[in-house]
Amino acid sequence: MADTPSPAPQSPPEAGSADSGAGARASRGTAIKWLIAFAILLVLLFVSACFYWNLTRPADFAGESGEGDYLFSIYGFEGDLLRRPSSVGIADNGDIFVADTGKRRIVVFDEDGNFVRVYGDAGQEELQIWEPIDVAVASDGRSYVLDKGQKKVVIYDSAYQANGVITFEEEYPLSITIEDDQLFLTTESGVLVGDLDGNLATGYVAWGKEPGMFDKPGGVAVDEDGTLFVADSFNYRVQALSTQGEPLWQYGEPIPPGEAIGFTDRKFGLPASIAVDEAGYLYVVDGTNSEVVVLTPEGEFQETIGGVGHDDGMFYYPDGIDYNEGVIVVADKFNDRVEVFRTPTASVFSQIAGLLPWLLPLLLIPLLFLLLRRRPKYVVNTDFVETMHADVEGDKVAKALKRVFAAPELVAVGETYENLDVDWKAVDPDADEVARLRQDYALDEISAENLYAATALRGRRVLLTDDMALRRAAKEIDVPSMTYGEIKSELVKESSSAEPSGGQ
Repeated sequence: MADTPSPAPQSPPEAGSADSGAGARASRGTAIKWLIAFAILLVLLFVSACFYWNLTRPADFAGESGEGDYLFSIYGFEGDLLRRPSSVGIADNGDIFVADTGKRRIVVFDEDGNFVRVYGDAGQEELQIWEPIDVAVASDGRSYVLDKGQKKVVIYDSAYQANGVITFEEEYPLSITIEDDQLFLTTESGVLVGDLDGNLATGYVAWGKEPGMFDKPGGVAVDEDGTLFVADSFNYRVQALSTQGEPLWQYGEPIPPGEAIGFTDRKFGLPASIAVDEAGYLYVVDGTNSEVVVLTPEGEFQETIGGVGHDDGMFYYPDGIDYNEGVIVVADKFNDRVEVFRTPTASVFSQIAGLLPWLLPLLLIPLLFLLLRRRPKYVVNTDFVETMHADVEGDKVAKALKRVFAAPELVAVGETYENLDVDWKAVDPDADEVARLRQDYALDEISAENLYAATALRGRRVLLTDDMALRRAAKEIDVPSMTYGEIKSELVKESSSAEPSGGQ
């Protein structure tokens, strides 16, 4: 009897079987995932860049009518008009405190210009005010009213009751500012610094024309780094001083004696007061030129607001100024009003600054989900393991898979194959479920156990087999499958950065 020839060894099937699109779909899924991640990163970078640009871009106050970013004016309340308001102070909640000099009182309005209250007892007793020219508000609600004529500052508690006083024996006090719970008071020859209880411990006092010296400074501002900016009024300049009091720069210069009229290089008519925003831009009230001069953080001229006039956004000998959260308020003294402007840092992006701590994590959630999403758990069948063991490139496939799951019997066999450097994980079978799978799909014992393993694992899982009966069964119960040729094409030929690995 002639020998029956034995079947030739079956070569690994190539991609293009019933599930030949699985590899392509996996590849497309990986590409889409990274494209989405990249798109989200671009959005985050764009939002951050726009926000940073709007905080640091050069100021631009040009309004449609030439009045700048004008918001509204405050003339008084309930028929009671302001008279020669000299200065303003803004509380943390946005309330606007007005030193209503002509009527010897302090008037408070909310951030929208609505009347809140009046306080201050007019008179010349110790806790009374007679010539209030400046007001500042502390974070604890206390307010400080500077009475130039009586050489004092009256302190009011948060209930607007006067309960303290700071007096000056020699020089007149000219302005008061609060920053980081410190008082900054200017006198005729310099700047005094003290605590909120009125104890003036140190300062920068030196009358003169040289850098670091002063002549009747009308106001100060302090930035987030502690740099002190001084409106050095009768030296016709703004000076910047370090935290050690060292001069950093000046904008403007003292007028040479006898040249007040003919001196053409002066930068200011009279720098009366000053404020600074979060980006470091300075807003200097030029009283005699009736405008606000905007300087960069480096002391370079940037822009002007207003000009001589009585219309909205214009000034007539303005005096005090204050800044808070994108808004500057100017005491337009001889127009008997207070004007409110929006600064460049109150743009759309800075208005949503409070939402950024919530917006950015929300955008990051899908990005993190995509990047940290677990990759498939690969469940292998006996035929797949034998093909991988026999393939000369099987070690590369095993290395790329990194981790595989299978029935305990197959795991025991696979661990004996030294060329398959892969982490084997056994999935204990459920006898009843395996019996049902064998009966429903006419599978052998080991194939049914591996199919059960694929159904038992949580998350994404892929059954790796060339057995057509097993693949049909997997398809019916919605378990994705791939052939050896498909997974080899995906794992070995892809770049190492895109190689999938077994799940945790």
